[in-house]
Amino acid sequence: MPALVAGLLCVTGVVLMLPTWFAKHSGPVTAKSAVAMGVGQAFAILPGISRSGTTIVAGRLAGVNPSAAAEFSFLLAIPAIAGAGVLTAKDLLDAEGGAAAAIGGIDWGVYGAGALASFLFGLLAVYLVLSAIRRGRFQYFAYYCFAVGLAALVYFTAFDR
Repeated sequence: MPALVAGLLCVTGVVLMLPTWFAKHSGPVTAKSAVAMGVGQAFAILPGISRSGTTIVAGRLAGVNPSAAAEFSFLLAIPAIAGAGVLTAKDLLDAEGGAAAAIGGIDWGVYGAGALASFLFGLLAVYLVLSAIRRGRFQYFAYYCFAVGLAALVYFTAFDR
């Protein structure tokens, strides 16, 4: 499975390069481009495929300007993240012992610190992506995906037994 994720990370790199080669015009988000971005988000169910990357690229290929595609992509994440939270909460409440046992056994300080760190680094990531897009350097994320994906492929195919 790790080799599959590494390979799909390389696929993400290819996907992130597509606007460099094919996106010609840019305008606002339309109903058609929003559907295209939603379809792009669906591909991110595969491990190693970037949700934000595929939605931004789908928007760019559908004619959306880079900043609008990125902003819409991050808004599009809200229902996906909320849905994942609901499913996770359901699993937590269905755990052995029910809600009372699950809630009583949680170290809220640790979870709070984790949530705060996740929020802060999430904001940093959004800022970095938007900044790269505005400067016309979105393809740099593709180079990162290629480097990490190839390194992981080498590691998991040559050294992981």
